[in-house]
Amino acid sequence: MLPGISPKDNILSAIEWREPWWLPCPMFDGSVKIVEHGLIEHRSEGVDDWGVAWTLKDPFSDGFPTSHPLKTLKDLDKYSPPQLPRGKIIEPVLEGIRRVNRKTSLIALDQGWGIFERAWLLVGGMPKLFLWSKLHPDAVNRLMDMVVEVKLEILEIILEEANFDIVMYGDDWGMEDRLLFSPEWWRRFLKPRHEKLYKAVKRYGALCYLHSDGCIEALIPELVEMGVDILNVQRECNDWARILRDFQGNLTLWGGVSARTLDRGTLDQVSAEVNECINLGRRGGVIMAPGHSLKYKGENIEAMKKAWIEKALYHN
Repeated sequence: MLPGISPKDNILSAIEWREPWWLPCPMFDGSVKIVEHGLIEHRSEGVDDWGVAWTLKDPFSDGFPTSHPLKTLKDLDKYSPPQLPRGKIIEPVLEGIRRVNRKTSLIALDQGWGIFERAWLLVGGMPKLFLWSKLHPDAVNRLMDMVVEVKLEILEIILEEANFDIVMYGDDWGMEDRLLFSPEWWRRFLKPRHEKLYKAVKRYGALCYLHSDGCIEALIPELVEMGVDILNVQRECNDWARILRDFQGNLTLWGGVSARTLDRGTLDQVSAEVNECINLGRRGGVIMAPGHSLKYKGENIEAMKKAWIEKALYHN
């Protein structure tokens, strides 16, 4: 948006809280390009590489899980996690990197579904996972450790061969106004395993990104300590102004334009949310994007882009 300033330079200024020239928005300025590996984590229709079956029920939200491989505890004893050939994992990554101009864009590796989500997808729902964690905690530990091992193996295969600026994890932990579980449950089953993933990212010198739906503010102090650099959380569920104030210089927020507004809101409501993001990100620490990766009405995306083009520039 400014001669001599690349989108990459600008977004790094935001991440480092150095007052960016404009509010970065990868969707519109190309400041981040996301690359996926070859492990198929979900499908619109069909079976993913973990053995979960998907059916397309709503074209705007993609496939819905309909069948799960771990129906009983005995199934866990017989279950084999995905073991893809190295080439199948790395080839899509290398092809994706070849298409990116690293002078203008950061490259992010999408590491797919998180530990909690993958665990409940395998067993057949959150209630069942919570029940197993109460009655059979050792089985849940085995299940989650298996997911972590797959994630770490894929990360090592890729980062030994390719250099990434950001590694992206996602794990939905929140409802609209609270966590899906107690903080104690999270600390017992999820925190130590996510910490392993984040430490591995840091060993390779990349930034760690985490997405979660819902209200997860109670966990943010620990997430920052664990190594999360960029946090994609819904602004309608979390107090962005307070988070930016409390974690200034230590955490960048990604998102800010509500999926609900992009899906059902008016053009004026979309523009208003963009303007709020622009004001929040003036000193850094904000990367604007839709709050969730869904399919939205074209006119609302255009309204988002128009408002961003008109007002996102901080410095001439």
